[in-house]
Amino acid sequence: MSTQIEINSQLVNYLNKTAYRPDPIIDELIQETQILGSISRMQIAPEQGQFLQIIVSIARVKKCLEIGRFTGLSTLCMARGLPADGKIIAVDNSDEFLSLASKFWNKAEVQEKIESVIGEGIEVMQSYIDRQFSFDLIFIDADKNNYPNYYELSLELLPSNGILIIDNMLWGGSVADPSNIDNQTKTIRLLNEKIKRDTRVEFSLLPLSDGISFIRKK
Repeated sequence: MSTQIEINSQLVNYLNKTAYRPDPIIDELIQETQILGSISRMQIAPEQGQFLQIIVSIARVKKCLEIGRFTGLSTLCMARGLPADGKIIAVDNSDEFLSLASKFWNKAEVQEKIESVIGEGIEVMQSYIDRQFSFDLIFIDADKNNYPNYYELSLELLPSNGILIIDNMLWGGSVADPSNIDNQTKTIRLLNEKIKRDTRVEFSLLPLSDGISFIRKK
């Protein structure tokens, strides 16, 4: 029986060298995001971006919804995986970093596939439900305390075989520490347990960067 290997510092260094193929536009966006300081930790890892692009492409996704845009790296990667007539709606509650994101969306020539929406994720998602929108793939990387709400709303917005991907589901390893009971850790831990029990979906919890939950609605 195969077992999960331990992710130690030596292996992390190896992954940093081999798990991501350098890309000049992505690399420049990462560098400009790092200049912002500690908030740059909100950006997904480039290998996660590669993963998102591949999934969008092989699943032949045409309509994406993203909750939590930040500086637009995940948006850019998913847009690259879309066909020419595909679209991603990137939702964020602030336009603070939108100009930086747009700069690199233009550089990558994916701007025409992207619609940026400023608003609270829950409200925007509910408005799409009310208008009977649906999406082929939803990516969640926003405020962690609302993850359970985003999860339920996503299942309303996805058709059968729709894909939901949620970032930060290992939360720096804190979910595995029962003594850690801060609100965000507890919320993510409970959501992991809920997804495991949820017969509406199939899932895989992947130790990619800070952990990705890959979910298919039945």
